[in-house]
Amino acid sequence: MHNTTHKRTLFKNGTVLTLDKTIGDFAVADVLIEGSHIIAVGPNLSAEEALVIDASGHIVMPGFVNPHQHAWLGLLRGLMPNVETLNDYFDAIPFAIGRHYRPQDMYLATLLTSLSCLDAGITSILDAGHNSLTPEHTDAALNAFDTAGLRAIHMVGQPVGMSVKHWPGEVKRLKRPADALVNIGLFANVAEAEQWAVARESGSPILSEFGNWDGSVSPLRDLHARGLLGSDNIFNHCVRLTDDDWAILAEAGVNVTVNPRTDALFGLETEGFPYQNAIEHGLRPALGIDIDTSQGGDMFGEMHAAFVQQRTFVQRRRAAGETSVPAPVHVRAILEAATIDGARCMGLESSIGSLTPGKQADVIMIRTDGISIFPSHNAVGNVVHMANRSDVRTVMVAGQQRKHDGQLVGVDMASIRSETEAARRYLFDASGYQPHALEEAFPRLNPAN
Repeated sequence: MHNTTHKRTLFKNGTVLTLDKTIGDFAVADVLIEGSHIIAVGPNLSAEEALVIDASGHIVMPGFVNPHQHAWLGLLRGLMPNVETLNDYFDAIPFAIGRHYRPQDMYLATLLTSLSCLDAGITSILDAGHNSLTPEHTDAALNAFDTAGLRAIHMVGQPVGMSVKHWPGEVKRLKRPADALVNIGLFANVAEAEQWAVARESGSPILSEFGNWDGSVSPLRDLHARGLLGSDNIFNHCVRLTDDDWAILAEAGVNVTVNPRTDALFGLETEGFPYQNAIEHGLRPALGIDIDTSQGGDMFGEMHAAFVQQRTFVQRRRAAGETSVPAPVHVRAILEAATIDGARCMGLESSIGSLTPGKQADVIMIRTDGISIFPSHNAVGNVVHMANRSDVRTVMVAGQQRKHDGQLVGVDMASIRSETEAARRYLFDASGYQPHALEEAFPRLNPAN
């Protein structure tokens, strides 16, 4: 795909949200980029021979960081809007349609997810790759990220319910230099903790989906006692955990990501709200999108859900007369969870997540004159509550524009649509699914062999 590259770019006269507490925010300021890095932030900047982007009437901020999404689901977007249980999702998607994925399907799905992320202002993703049926499937996913120009860490996992010979060794084969735009990590849950050493040998992050799903004895104390928990661990969901579990995660320095929409969709959390639980134990949780088979794949929806769920959780307790109630969340904390906290979870806090000079130039510009926002008042509130993907006018990853004037750069959508339709026909025929535009309930499919 074609990239638009300039030696220097100057965002001029925008409202700048740096997400860097030492620099602060600016009602009107500029952001200067040279090559792939931010070199200055502040009012009245100038630069010779720079591409000047008029940011007046816009918010300039770091790109959203999405630390948990299954990119291979891009071909199956919106397929199950009414699904109620995790088992129904598994039966239809990983165990049935997903088993028929070819490497070219993995490529297309990951490309679609990547482009959707960029369009919505997401510049980085941690990809939970649990449909790596063969090494060729993993190669295809990495190729898709490279093509799209999205910053990504592809976490190689075994397909759900399967054992494959190439895992976990793929992490060693595919590891790239530390400063690569696209890199690799290991997707291995706590039952597979013995495999975490494979990732640690190459300095790769480790992703685990974790929750007290069935009320069994938690393995965290044993894992911590054995020295197996650390800052390279990323635990997603973290539902139905005890105070003891949370204390162990905090003591070990484990990173936590939560998925407000998915956890509600499947009823994974029944009493509390993992985002709030993490905050109360001194952790800084990040927001992940998880799946887009049932909901939109953008950070705006996730921020909406996180804000409302936290407010519902604490205000209900307040209304019940409790005297020791957590404070209602404010929009800045939610925006941090969608940017700098996600960067930290991915091990990239020193490179992305804020508009800090010296960091990579992952920058987005959001219009404030659109009908969903105008008249504009509170900049952080606009981003968290009011904006949507159509308001994202410019997206830059490592100094290269991926979206310009509201359009993805160098993307042949006609060709992608044609290839996607062919791939969907193949997958649906292979799994025995006949799609219907007015479908109320997803049919039960026979699991693939």
